Amino acid sequence: MAHANKRLALLMGLGVLFLLALLGRTFHVQVVAASELAAQADVQSLRTISVAAPRGVISDRDGDVLAVSEDMATIYANPRQVKDPQTAASMLAPVLGQPEETILAKLSCDAGFRYLARKVDPEIGDKVKALKLDGIGVCSEAKRVYPKGALAPQLLGFVGGDRDKGIAGLELEYDDVLSGRQGEIKVVTGREGRWLTTVATKDPVPGKSLVLNIDADIQFETERVLADTVEEFGAARACAVVLDPQTGEILAMANTPVFDANEFASSEVTDSDRRNMVVTDQYEPGSIFKVVTVAAALQAGLVQPDTVFRLERRIQVYDMPVPEAEEGNLPEIRELTVTQILARSSNVGTVKIALEVGKSKLIDMIGQFGFGEPLGVDFPGEIGGYVRPPEKWYGTTIARVPLGQGVAVTPLQMAAAYAALANSGVLVQPHLARDLVQPWRRQVVSPEVARQLREMLTVTVEDGTGRLAQVEGYTVAGKTGTAQKVRPEGGYYADRVVASFVGMIPAREPRVVILVTVDEPTKEHWGAHVAAPAFARIAKFAMQVLGVPPDATQ
Repeated sequence: MAHANKRLALLMGLGVLFLLALLGRTFHVQVVAASELAAQADVQSLRTISVAAPRGVISDRDGDVLAVSEDMATIYANPRQVKDPQTAASMLAPVLGQPEETILAKLSCDAGFRYLARKVDPEIGDKVKALKLDGIGVCSEAKRVYPKGALAPQLLGFVGGDRDKGIAGLELEYDDVLSGRQGEIKVVTGREGRWLTTVATKDPVPGKSLVLNIDADIQFETERVLADTVEEFGAARACAVVLDPQTGEILAMANTPVFDANEFASSEVTDSDRRNMVVTDQYEPGSIFKVVTVAAALQAGLVQPDTVFRLERRIQVYDMPVPEAEEGNLPEIRELTVTQILARSSNVGTVKIALEVGKSKLIDMIGQFGFGEPLGVDFPGEIGGYVRPPEKWYGTTIARVPLGQGVAVTPLQMAAAYAALANSGVLVQPHLARDLVQPWRRQVVSPEVARQLREMLTVTVEDGTGRLAQVEGYTVAGKTGTAQKVRPEGGYYADRVVASFVGMIPAREPRVVILVTVDEPTKEHWGAHVAAPAFARIAKFAMQVLGVPPDATQ
């Protein structure tokens, strides 16, 4: 009897221990480890997917859309829930346009999530859904699209990464404005891995829109003219800028080659092709820089437009002879007014004026026009060019810089300088975005000097080197330039030049300033023959688009 009682007590004790263990395990599962186990369950049946926010629209001044985010389909997989990777891969390959082995590798890995295709046509997403494959899902993502294709690719730039961050151009410059806030979706899957529903969705917040000063029509025509010019003269590249001198608004900023903006990141597009030469490249400007010396002389009261200079075929400055461009066709001695010196682009006359101006006044005027430092345009990568510091001016520098040698400028700086002359002597900060930039203004020369220079530059077009820049019905003021390119080892190439023309139209009350720069033309090298006709085509079209009536009697 006693033995039976002991056995009963032992069984009861074991039962109590079992119950205590069971209760302890239940407490651990339901209380202590509840959050951890719930998280593990989520890993298996709940997947969080980040959703990029649609970027803000970029449009031109008239509302034409240049960049927009469109809803696309993204296909993903939970490889652990794909029952037959081989069959799934063979069914997905023709729909996704990918090699079967590529998809099979993704579906065969030991992972809970893999992207199969990002931001593809929604129709592809619908086809994938129709396959009803275990472990395969489809969600919506925004993709950046440039509706006008080959228009202003270097200007607009592009985006990249999972969140479509700005990487180049205006997409980069205004990324904070264009970017929205990322959203997310939580995907609930069933036992077979099929997407059942979404829960706790956080909607993405779209970015703000960006309106540019760019006129899409003028931009298109400018790019077309540049492409024609490069082809006609066998040039390496070309760029141009169309600027409103009163407001600083940039109506066009064009480069060659032109390519589809949607293919910006393509391996077929080189880094050189992507550069916006107008703000990121510098060059020695040549004769279009001569206006700075004349402006300094007029501002200081040293000359008047009709002041006469007696000029030889060449002038000696220390050990450096400065000849006229075509000295063999000129008389030994000739007399030219300051207006004629500028109109005929006389090297000797410009140097003589510079010697009267002197180093100090010339350096001050160069700085006033904004050369040697960035203008602060709202575009990434702007450089400031190069102006030799005063302590490094040597005896012959006073003869080089007035001719546009030994100084480096960007095309935008050169256009802005002429815009100051078109705007009563006031330099206005150039800018691309509307309502986001409060441009600075600076008086460079007096209104009277600006007026005198406009009249002098009108003579340059009517009876000087700029005749091919004339536009029927309009007065045009401007200047040609042909600058030899600098050799890396020093000196200048004999057969490599940059041909330029910069001018304003209508000259009496300028509405736009246009600069055209053509790099290394081979079939003709004078700016008067290469760049001036391109200016005329762009200017004529701009007057039509802007509705500016003719101001000249032919």
